[in-house]
Amino acid sequence: MSSDLGATPTPSRPTAPADEMQAVRALAMRVAAQVTLARAIEAVSTSLATFLNAPIALLSRDSLWWRFETHAFPETATINALAKFRQSETTEDPVKQLQEDSGHAWTAVSLGTFGDRDWALLLPGQSGAWAERPGFEQLVENVGWSLGQVANKELADYANQFQRRLHAFNRRLTRECDPDKLNSLVLKTLASQVRAETGALALFVGAEDALAIVATTGYPLSVVEHLRIRPGDGLIGSAYKSGKAIVADCGSGPRRLRYRTDSYMVLPIIAGQERLGVIALTDRADGRRFDARDFASARVMVSTAASAFSRQGLHARLATLTELATVDPVSGLFNRRYLETRLEAEVERARRQGQDLALLLIDIDDFKRVNDTRGHLEGDRILRDVADLLRDGVRIFDVCARYGGEEFVIVMPAASALVAQQVAERIRLRVERNFSNDSPAVTVSVGVGMLDSATTADELIDVADRAMIAAKKAGKNLVWTANHQVRRLP
Repeated sequence: MSSDLGATPTPSRPTAPADEMQAVRALAMRVAAQVTLARAIEAVSTSLATFLNAPIALLSRDSLWWRFETHAFPETATINALAKFRQSETTEDPVKQLQEDSGHAWTAVSLGTFGDRDWALLLPGQSGAWAERPGFEQLVENVGWSLGQVANKELADYANQFQRRLHAFNRRLTRECDPDKLNSLVLKTLASQVRAETGALALFVGAEDALAIVATTGYPLSVVEHLRIRPGDGLIGSAYKSGKAIVADCGSGPRRLRYRTDSYMVLPIIAGQERLGVIALTDRADGRRFDARDFASARVMVSTAASAFSRQGLHARLATLTELATVDPVSGLFNRRYLETRLEAEVERARRQGQDLALLLIDIDDFKRVNDTRGHLEGDRILRDVADLLRDGVRIFDVCARYGGEEFVIVMPAASALVAQQVAERIRLRVERNFSNDSPAVTVSVGVGMLDSATTADELIDVADRAMIAAKKAGKNLVWTANHQVRRLP
């Protein structure tokens, strides 16, 4: 009994009659002419079963496991034994398994390595009996050659298609700036590439020291978006912590919820030395395990996606730094540094285009007394509340900034004196009403400055500042222009 995969017939065996050899060559040409490898495999199996008058099966092996490709039989004696292997994969010696299941001897004959797999023909009986058969060696050579022609062509076609898909994927990644859309694009593209019906993308959240699932396919994100996975926990956490991919089958355990099969692929997303997250894929559409080709193509795509995630992270960090450099952390408005730069630009534009430009300088009345009475935490809350009222009370293109302490500035491009006064009075009234029940009450004094009364940005601020001081001297909780008090709204 022999179960050695890769065993080949002893050379110099008797040749078959000329008519049989002609039939063998015809078979080889017919197989080689098939458009797809699947059709070539079926042609080989049905023709060989008839030609050899014996049940046969074709096996292939990649770097992960053996796969039972197909079988055919002219008689029913071993149907059950072969049928058990149909559409199956194994890391064990399939000949040994088949012999144990059937109680009969089986022989595996190597057909060669082509495409990206090793191929073997599975036959009943001892290897010696087949090796003695006239023309058997030529038959094996011809069958191997014909399958190789189709397999190599299919592999080349697959490589070309993958390169085109990878190029398109990379182009889409470079154009996508929205984080949620990028997450969905990456996961769905990888799932499509390996024909996975179920998948999840988890990214590491540094602030939580955990992975959060940010995209899913095959089931709703809402089911898992609240989960946090610690590095090292479960398959996703393990792949993240180790930085190593996992391609496996957990068929020995219970079927997991949500999944149709127990075959999975978990790949870490790594950019340079930084681990960014993990992609998990399950349930290949045809019910088979993910193979070495799936694994290789997914790894290439994950590497490409890692660059996009890294680039997005850099943009997010730059945006954060930009915000820190331009936004006041207490009020959430622009800070004084940004205001000075923006005001210079607005003054230049207003003069160039011959437009109006107004500036409101707003000061919270008696703010020191508020801090002394209620404390600085309450004082910060009041600053934030006033900032919110300013944002809500101006036009969408006006610029609100915290000038310093309890002072705020609003720059109003293309605003006439009347419009600026109306906005200022609306803001004053909203603050008065919003804090009417506070003790002490919170009010603001507003000074209105117009560019036609100044020549530079500094002079415009000075005009508004003098108007605001006049409002303070006149009793506070007032709006004042360079020349007079603004009539209060009813």
